[in-house]
Amino acid sequence: MVGDANSTIHFHNDLSQMYQNLEPLLPRPVFERHSLAKEDSTFSSSSVLKLYQNTNKREVILERLGKEYTETEPVNMSFSSEQLDKLHFLVGNDNDITMHDALCAYIVVLMNKHLFITEDKYIRRAYMYVNYRGVNDLLTPKGYVANAIIQPLSSDFSNPLSLSSIAKTIRQLIKRIRQEDFLQKLVTSTNVLMTQIIKDGHVNFVWDEDEVIFNSNYKYDWADQVDFGMKNQCRFHTMGVFKYYFRIFQLNPVKGENGIWTKDHGGAEISFRIPKGEIKEIFLAAWKKDAQENFFNVK
Repeated sequence: MVGDANSTIHFHNDLSQMYQNLEPLLPRPVFERHSLAKEDSTFSSSSVLKLYQNTNKREVILERLGKEYTETEPVNMSFSSEQLDKLHFLVGNDNDITMHDALCAYIVVLMNKHLFITEDKYIRRAYMYVNYRGVNDLLTPKGYVANAIIQPLSSDFSNPLSLSSIAKTIRQLIKRIRQEDFLQKLVTSTNVLMTQIIKDGHVNFVWDEDEVIFNSNYKYDWADQVDFGMKNQCRFHTMGVFKYYFRIFQLNPVKGENGIWTKDHGGAEISFRIPKGEIKEIFLAAWKKDAQENFFNVK
């Protein structure tokens, strides 16, 4: 494993440059680790680190994932840059909220409106994979090769059917995590918890039925950074998608009937698994209806 998406894309960019007999781009890799501060026990028990507290044996996790694999099937949802602009507009006049926040919020709203019969089944919280590069140069110097991500849990959505409410909750979580003092303590506590997880032979891949996970690479343009000399023609694909575990990427370039490749810069694709049968069909039909109506009924 090379590291997080940042490390991985730099590694593949180096391969792309070497393939074209070009010099690798700066910054060069940095492998040195910075010593972490002393653990603050209050952070280790914080609900924001729930994913590192709720663990189980590897065999149990693999058995669960195998069962889910037989009961679900993969889904890919594509959103154009215009559609993301529309969702962002619908969130309202909050300059902090991003298109990515709005997209994640829309997925939760779509699930809660169409997949669950009763309110007690609603999605109430979301884990967000947060990259903490650029907050503290000692923790993550430029070119740092590591898995510089943390997986915090949001607070409860005050209105699980409101696009703006969910988007604001997600943005508040990300802003909080990227505050330097808070992040330092959080990374230290996460390191302690992960060390214990490994000692116990456990895996931290457990979440509740009213929670989802968003693991996004949307900020990275793989087709641009790793092209092996074929501009806007290389496509990126992922493996390992899970039930209600949402992977988000920029749209791949597509080849038209005229042979010309085009790319919708700013568009997004979401990959995940969903239960087979009626649930899947209801979900996709609701999404397609929203898209056809330009999200007129999304609030």
